[in-house]
Amino acid sequence: VLNALGATDTDGSICDTTSTFGHELVLGSSIGPDLEDVVEADCLVLWGTDARRTWQHLVPRLRDLCRRGVPVWVIDVYRTDTVKAIEGWGGRGLILAPGTDAALALGLVELAFQRGAADLAFLKRECVGAPEFRVQIAGRYPLERVAEISGLPRAAIGSLADDLFRAERAWIKTGIGWTRRRNGGMGMRAVCSLAAVLGIADRLHYESADHFGLDESVLRRDDLRPPGAPRAMRQVEVGRDLAGGRFDAVVVWGHNPALTLPDSAKVREGFERDDLFLVVHELVMTETARRADVVLPATALPEHTDVYKSYGHRLMQIGRKVCAPPAEQRSNVATFSELARRLDLPRSLWEATEESLVDGLLEANRARFAEDELARLRAGEPVKLAPRAVAGRGTPSGKIELVHGAAAAGEPRVATYVPDDGSGDVGRFWFHSAPSVATHNSTFTRSKRHSLRAGDPVCHLNPEDAAQLGLEAGDAARLSNARGALTLPVSLTDDLPRGMVRVDGFPDPDRIPEGLSSNALTSPKISDLGEGSVQYSAKVDVEPA
Repeated sequence: VLNALGATDTDGSICDTTSTFGHELVLGSSIGPDLEDVVEADCLVLWGTDARRTWQHLVPRLRDLCRRGVPVWVIDVYRTDTVKAIEGWGGRGLILAPGTDAALALGLVELAFQRGAADLAFLKRECVGAPEFRVQIAGRYPLERVAEISGLPRAAIGSLADDLFRAERAWIKTGIGWTRRRNGGMGMRAVCSLAAVLGIADRLHYESADHFGLDESVLRRDDLRPPGAPRAMRQVEVGRDLAGGRFDAVVVWGHNPALTLPDSAKVREGFERDDLFLVVHELVMTETARRADVVLPATALPEHTDVYKSYGHRLMQIGRKVCAPPAEQRSNVATFSELARRLDLPRSLWEATEESLVDGLLEANRARFAEDELARLRAGEPVKLAPRAVAGRGTPSGKIELVHGAAAAGEPRVATYVPDDGSGDVGRFWFHSAPSVATHNSTFTRSKRHSLRAGDPVCHLNPEDAAQLGLEAGDAARLSNARGALTLPVSLTDDLPRGMVRVDGFPDPDRIPEGLSSNALTSPKISDLGEGSVQYSAKVDVEPA
């Protein structure tokens, strides 16, 4: 419907475009191994993923690996719940300085070449640019320099290298959010390059989106878009464009940009313009919905039919509607179909139903499914799709690409450590907005049960930093930078390194004096690759309130 109207869409850059771009430059399509096979690993490195908060179903397998004596390492910027759990089960955690992932990965690459652990046959057979990559890396990342950059003990880096190099079936499981930095794309390039050098590129799991390979044009209907209509805008820059008056009408559905986008105070400023007409289709009264001129009530998952692809796995399922919604609530499809009818758009749009769109998607991709898979999908069963035929790896050459020229958008030809510039912020503390254990996304902040579990919002500080600032547990601290300020009670924890302040989830703005939440402090600048968000490249000053 919005394509038929020629509306400007957002590019989705808030989530994973940086990590995806970095992965695609080196390893190509985001398919990776079947995550269920991680139990076969004889060494596992979790890189930038707090599985206990974001991949909970993986945790029992991690525990089993540890109990079997398999070396399991967790690399992160503070002692996350996952680091503590793995250490408690006999594994190891490495807490590196924020934004130094590329230095660690490339230091391990250099050690692999030095120790004869590089899989030269794999590099020759499966990679392009390996000789140039090796020359460019040689001598640039000695253990001493990597230890200085990352803040890690040399012995710890050496122990990680020992476990990786002696393993026969090593795995790397990367997270998605850790690359939301100014140098995040280069970090992912470096980790993917490490996997290639060790010959375990096919056992690096990032995500599995390209496993499905579905043609979704039947849903998007780009063919209805008027010639010359503007294309997608950067999602990270929505606040700037809204506040600057670029749009006079906005439709939001299934999203809460007033809370979840960077520089959220600017987003709110845009939504509160008197000359902006804002329509929100939502299930709960979010911060965005509260600023709308019109709120259209949406349905919950059991009240509509949809297709679901698992995030990181290979399962797909059609979730059928099982109950009728209250009279005023409509699904996304029903809402936009009615808009199409009232706006006299093509009849095919206002006659669309959830069932017809699901059937159209399956028929358009019939060649992707085996007959039994299609039958089981139509029956509503969860189906683990068989791997699809892919020509090459999804890179221009069809092989792993360790060297790039113009394809890397002006970046160095090989993965390189580039310091994180903190988005230009001058604050003393890295500001880390971490996943919440209680409210997985902003919708849950409007659930009383989840809100009670989350408790009052706090900022976490290292006790030594707090003492230096004259702060004790429970004292009010003011976190500020050029974009805004938050006043929060202090919680002391040794899990944070010095020089970092952490806020979990999206604290309810109504419980913060400034009426803002954590993204008021995050930057709308873009990452080095993929034009993604830089959520973790923010710095703040902290002082007693």
